[in-house]
Amino acid sequence: MVNASAFARPQAGTAAPRTADAEPDTRISPAGKLRSATSAVMDAAARLNKSQTWQATKATSDNEALVQAVSDKAAPGDYAISVDAVATAQSTTSASFSSLSTVVGIGTLNLQLGTWNTSTSTFATNPNWPKASVTFGPKDTSLEHIRDKINAAGVGVIATVVSDATGSRLVLRSTSTGSANGFKAEAEPVNKGDDQAAQTLAAMGFNPAQVSGGAALTQAAQDARLKIDGREVQSAQNLIEDEPSGLTLRLNGQARGSATIHVETDTQSMAKDIQSFAQAYNNMVSQLDQSDQSPGDSSVLDARAIQHSMQDAFSPNSADAPSSSSSLRAIGLQLEADGHLSVDTARLNQALEQDPRKVEQLFDATGGKEQSSGIAARLLALPSGQTTSTDAPSANDTSAPQQAETPSSAGALYRQRLLEQYVASSTHEDENAMTANEA
Repeated sequence: MVNASAFARPQAGTAAPRTADAEPDTRISPAGKLRSATSAVMDAAARLNKSQTWQATKATSDNEALVQAVSDKAAPGDYAISVDAVATAQSTTSASFSSLSTVVGIGTLNLQLGTWNTSTSTFATNPNWPKASVTFGPKDTSLEHIRDKINAAGVGVIATVVSDATGSRLVLRSTSTGSANGFKAEAEPVNKGDDQAAQTLAAMGFNPAQVSGGAALTQAAQDARLKIDGREVQSAQNLIEDEPSGLTLRLNGQARGSATIHVETDTQSMAKDIQSFAQAYNNMVSQLDQSDQSPGDSSVLDARAIQHSMQDAFSPNSADAPSSSSSLRAIGLQLEADGHLSVDTARLNQALEQDPRKVEQLFDATGGKEQSSGIAARLLALPSGQTTSTDAPSANDTSAPQQAETPSSAGALYRQRLLEQYVASSTHEDENAMTANEA
């Protein structure tokens, strides 16, 4: 349904409201818009001038229930993955209390993070986590208050309360997976002479080496263990960035299994970067057409320099064979009569599938090592002061600091999604339990 008030005229003497989206646009001058558009062209050209853009790969798993993968660095080929164990966080469950409001007792819960041996008889403190104590006063003696006090302390352990027909139990869980993030919890009552209070409070703690009748271990902390092409890998997390192979793997919780990761050249990412360059260039041309053509305007001069360089590259009489008009048309690029750059997606994809190296040469014919006639290298080689690139040094400017190459846009996005999924999955269960308890 259309909101009629959106089209209503403002009353006399009142100013028309401005939306948040429209307000910044009205404050940017045409010259500023053109400078921004020109800078975007140079940034897109810089990406096409990087060797890693043309070395992008993508990875797929034949068993995503076991492991997902992303790759920007791995060489094309197949990688055998064998998972022996996934990373887990320690969790313990106390004895059952009759209700949430059961008085547990006044005292202190001393917490340490570290590593238990396989029989949970010895414990080695994690030096990266200081010892912590959570004190429960006269108003903190119910399971709900104890849970809240532990969670507010930020000690590497999260508490939830689970209730069912048999009663309520306090569940403690490490906030991080990995064998070095297990925990020891020792309850110390204020009134040590009160055996019943001491026993009730001790039911929340976990230290099998010293205390009996404490919480039960429901899951031990452990590292992920797997093999990549027979090479053993161990990680405290289930999101693993493996430098030797160049793979980023996400283990999805299945305890054991095997998978094959297939890595191939990511021509889709290359096509996307070329299309982004064309879109940035077309936006600059549109901004240039709308700008005030004042003599000496630096924003106009910069845009004109880029435009002339592009026109020269597409000229049939160009002296540079790698960037000739016919070669560019062969991969689906055409400079139209109105000055805009068109991209034939089907032709471009076909050219990339057949020979991505040949396409690369049209943008950077020598990989930036020598004088290049590629389109991207031409733009980056324009004299200083004739472009407004924010991060695009000339391919031949040895005085400019070299920027670190970045992963392909598609790979970086998928890597981020893997990370977000990993973080979400590792906290989802705790958040649901806490929400249910607070309701």
